[in-house]
Amino acid sequence: MSTVTSDPRSPRSSTPESILSDTDRGETKNCRHYITINWDDHPPATAEDVYLGGPEDDVESLEGYHEGGFHPVKIGDCFGESAQYRVLHKLGYGGYATVWLCRDTHHSRYVALKILMATVNPDTIPELEILSQLDRSLPGAEFIAIPLEHFTFQGPNGTHQALVLPVLGPRVSPDIWRHMKTNPNITLRRLARQVTKALDFLHKNQICHGDFRPGNILMNLANIDHLPETELITLIGPPITFRVRHESGGEIPSSCPPCLIERCNLGRLSDYFVDNITLIDFGESFYFSSPPKALKSPIPGPSTDLWALGCTLFEIRQQIKLFYMLPNTDEIIAEIVMLFGKLPDSLWDKWDSRKKFFDDSGHGLRFQSATLEMFLTRELELWEPEPGATWSSLFTPEAEQKQLADLIYKLLKYNGTERLTAEEALKHEWLKGAEECTQLHHQGSRHASGTIQ
Repeated sequence: MSTVTSDPRSPRSSTPESILSDTDRGETKNCRHYITINWDDHPPATAEDVYLGGPEDDVESLEGYHEGGFHPVKIGDCFGESAQYRVLHKLGYGGYATVWLCRDTHHSRYVALKILMATVNPDTIPELEILSQLDRSLPGAEFIAIPLEHFTFQGPNGTHQALVLPVLGPRVSPDIWRHMKTNPNITLRRLARQVTKALDFLHKNQICHGDFRPGNILMNLANIDHLPETELITLIGPPITFRVRHESGGEIPSSCPPCLIERCNLGRLSDYFVDNITLIDFGESFYFSSPPKALKSPIPGPSTDLWALGCTLFEIRQQIKLFYMLPNTDEIIAEIVMLFGKLPDSLWDKWDSRKKFFDDSGHGLRFQSATLEMFLTRELELWEPEPGATWSSLFTPEAEQKQLADLIYKLLKYNGTERLTAEEALKHEWLKGAEECTQLHHQGSRHASGTIQ
């Protein structure tokens, strides 16, 4: 047992079968390295009569702090067998964990500390069970996030597992293109190839990722261990916190933290970006031979990852979601049908809202037809100058549009058995072209020796 001391899946990348399967006001105080913002207007009290004094847009739900839930972390807390991991900032959160930027005082390095909910069974953590069995001699292993170590500790909400991981950069979409040092038309394509190699590596190990999307694909960072803590905090910005209060004005329970903390903006580390990716978060991963019983798919297996790969490749290259600004699941399904044709009868008949959008033959009633090629002609432009941005527009050339559309059509087949495998996708002309771009980049730069093709 270690010590601690104080100082839901988006439908936009889900397969059609999984979607349809089951139908003190403004006051700001500087406090050491963080800011506390108090608000008089607050939402209704949550469990145990506590509420968050501020907006909830970029923090985890306060309702996750209870027996069996999240561990209440504060800036300055120390974790590990020798209390060596000191919390500096928050990196992120998910459905079953929070992730923190820490200084490893034993090894003079920065790490990411992922603290799981206390209800997570330590014997069935995929990031430990599955990743420990990988054949890392296969191509693509370099793109997988492997824990450096793990430990358990006791907190007010129970016993938690903690995973120590390397510190990585921001996700590969939507805004990463603005701050790239190299031409994003080349770099984004190379990243797409790396992403496909990462998935191919997992599938060759008979593993499905289960939550494959740009939010779980991060840019790598050059070594930042030499940076003093004060300099690093200056670069990424001090933690912004929202105070937790008790409805009665009394003390909050020990199960809750004194404040919730916004995740830091790693985009501010653009000078340290490296044009390589790492695939993270294996909490939903499973072996081909033993898919979870609750998985909403008639054919559980790699085909669900492959649909997600098609959506992900589009989003990486275009830096915008394939199914963008759609308010609900019905609108998403309607756009899928518009792009890829009428659903198979077994799925079409399950879609109760189909008659709002299409006739019985699958022809649209409310909008003109569109194609994937048309979507790939969209150009992104910054409306106004952005501090630190090196690029102001992004556009996919016409020849590349046709190649990428062809690849995505072959990945987003309704019949999962007809989808290209990740290995086959790597042989497609669009991703082969990405490899050629990488080789040319290496030949043209003396500083590219550390990049990965």
